[in-house]
Amino acid sequence: MNELLEQLNLDQSFFVELALLALIFFALSQLYFKPFLKLIQARHKKTVEDREAAEKLSQQAQSKLSEYQRILTEERVRVKKHLDEALMEAKKQEAQILSEARDDAKRITQEAVESVQKQRESLKQQVQIDVEALAQTISERLLSRNNR
Repeated sequence: MNELLEQLNLDQSFFVELALLALIFFALSQLYFKPFLKLIQARHKKTVEDREAAEKLSQQAQSKLSEYQRILTEERVRVKKHLDEALMEAKKQEAQILSEARDDAKRITQEAVESVQKQRESLKQQVQIDVEALAQTISERLLSRNNR
């Protein structure tokens, strides 16, 4: 072993230096490297936890979005159904009002026709009476002239 040390040009100070280096390495690993590694591990753990929490929140948000979209779709269908029902009811009422208006217009027209016919008949009778009275008057005057 001494020969090997002589070949490598190493003396007894090498072992002291090696021991000091090992001692410094272990001291530094305990005082510097371990806390630094713990800090890196804690940071990594926090990053992983934050990523997992973000993914969980993202999943919850997606779930809520899906639920809101489902509810929105259901409400749209419900509102459309109510709107269609209201439109059908309005059309029924419109048809009923138009039917009643037509019936009223027919009734009013019929009453007007009947009134005109009654007035016509009344005027015919009045004209006939007047014609007979005029004919009587003319006859009487003609006869009274002839007699004179």
